[in-house]
Amino acid sequence: MRFFFDSESGLASMLQNIRNNIQGTAAKVIIAIIVVPFALFGIDSLFTSSGPAAAAVVNGEKISEAELQQAISLQKRRLLGMMGDQIDPAMLDDAILRKPALNTLIKQQLLLQAAKDEGIEVSDQQLNATIAAMPQFQEDGRFSQERYQQVLRLQGYSGSFFKQLLKSDLTIQQLSTAVAGSAFISDAELSRSVGLLYESRDYHYIDIPLANYSKNVSVSDKEIADYYANNAESFLTDEQVRFSYIELTEEQFFEPVSEDQVLAEYQRLVDTNNAQIEREAAHILLDITDDRSREQAFEQLEKVRSDINAGTDFAEAAKQVSVDAGSAASGGVLGFTSGDSFPAEFEEALSGLNVGDVSSVVETEAGLHLIKLLSIRKPELPSLDEARLQITEQLRAQKAQPRLVGAVDTLKDLVFNAESLAMPAKEMALEVKQGDWLSKSSDEGLFAYQAVKEAAFNAELRSQGLNSDVIELAPDRYVVIHIEEHKATQVQDLENVRNDIQSILSENKAESAALSKAEELQLALSSGERVEDVAKKHDLKWNAIVDGKRSDIAVEAAIRNQAFAMPRPEASASISTLRKNNGDRAVVQLFDVRYGNLAALNADLVQEAEKSAYRNKSSQEFSAYFNSLWESAEIKIN
Repeated sequence: MRFFFDSESGLASMLQNIRNNIQGTAAKVIIAIIVVPFALFGIDSLFTSSGPAAAAVVNGEKISEAELQQAISLQKRRLLGMMGDQIDPAMLDDAILRKPALNTLIKQQLLLQAAKDEGIEVSDQQLNATIAAMPQFQEDGRFSQERYQQVLRLQGYSGSFFKQLLKSDLTIQQLSTAVAGSAFISDAELSRSVGLLYESRDYHYIDIPLANYSKNVSVSDKEIADYYANNAESFLTDEQVRFSYIELTEEQFFEPVSEDQVLAEYQRLVDTNNAQIEREAAHILLDITDDRSREQAFEQLEKVRSDINAGTDFAEAAKQVSVDAGSAASGGVLGFTSGDSFPAEFEEALSGLNVGDVSSVVETEAGLHLIKLLSIRKPELPSLDEARLQITEQLRAQKAQPRLVGAVDTLKDLVFNAESLAMPAKEMALEVKQGDWLSKSSDEGLFAYQAVKEAAFNAELRSQGLNSDVIELAPDRYVVIHIEEHKATQVQDLENVRNDIQSILSENKAESAALSKAEELQLALSSGERVEDVAKKHDLKWNAIVDGKRSDIAVEAAIRNQAFAMPRPEASASISTLRKNNGDRAVVQLFDVRYGNLAALNADLVQEAEKSAYRNKSSQEFSAYFNSLWESAEIKIN
């Protein structure tokens, strides 16, 4: 177990797991409609109002600006979790994330409103069954209350909020199932679907490699000079800037930590660790019903307790007697609790037991219990020597953070009216550092932060000689910059771009030659020449595809897509040319098209074709339904 921190497992993956495991066609099309899973944008925003400001109003229901900011913040966390240090800082810009986040909240609001209008609800029984089936909350293949509480704590969610979140997600899935499930496939639609799905084509193609022409291309000095004269704006230097800066970091305010402080903090951790004891419980439950009074349940459990004390196995007794179907089959085992998983009466009785002891009869709202303490565990605690370095760093940071915050406020005041960074640096005994020349395309050093780059190229700061605002790079790092020099874009000298121009012209000439060759081959084939003769004459390779399918990965995708996009040949073969992504050309000659025949398929293939057609139709039905919601909705975006 970790000591000072725990890694977070994403709540989004929990909800995604539900979607992945729910059966049925309709459940599989909902994701394409909603666009972004609920967990990414904080669905509690759909049920609460954070203030008068509204980012949008959907059929009279507000999505507040605060809720939208929460959605943007959660989206940032998701992106950072996916990409880590490799993320482009520009991707975390609020202005970029605002629109997709708001669109998603609007779509979710529309679907929840539609579900409510249709009377679609998710019962508590359905909700609990879904949670119990989620692998994130299971240990050894069964639901663990302790694991459930632990995962939610790590995410900072209460049980009630998570259930609300999950209930919303399941509600929309039920709506999608109801709408998409109304789709049906006619015989004609199935026949058309089979015709396309199992279509096959016969075609030939000739490859025309660009490399055949690149090696023979020559470019004159005059061509280079002419291209440069006509395209000078394509060869501008990057705009560059050089700035000075002051940096404030938490480390600048570190102070020595004494041994006594380390020992005191370690003792606090020991005390905390001792308070985090978890107890594994098992129980035998009898509820009070019309057929069983409280007194009868009490007497029966006292008899069971007496038998256990005489040697009867608790687990066997639980299997035979307990009415808790969820735990009886496993001998009454409930899992671990840290003192807050079960009712207060249950927890109090459990905490008073030694390992292996069985309690007296305990009453809760659920009924009467016999409780057994199976085991006790607590977090592993590293030794003082193992924890010393981390404790020292934490204590330094705790003391330095308030001083850093105060210094940031002071720096903000000083740089606001200062003509340069010299005076603020002198007042605060800080160093003014000098940066190198950097361009807008740079991402090194401080230019890894979009806010710094924007300040460095801010025309107002440059023209008026102002300092930037104090920019937060991280909670423990701040910077303020002053633009020292600026270089505007200008046309590069011809000699600096000669090689680039030569490469461009060479590639253009090679592509032009390849295109001319493709047109020449197309003309020859159209006049009736055989493909093998044409290919041999031009020293090119050709291929024959017989009964080719759309899914035939043996044929490269560009050729295959072209062959299946061409019109069905009539009196003679269809012929077309294409350019591949690498610049190569190809000529394709289509001879025959055979549509799939439903009658020719065996039972398994027919069933698969029906499923495929139904999936497509269901997706279309739900898309049309959602589009109608969107078109008829009254949506106001502020």
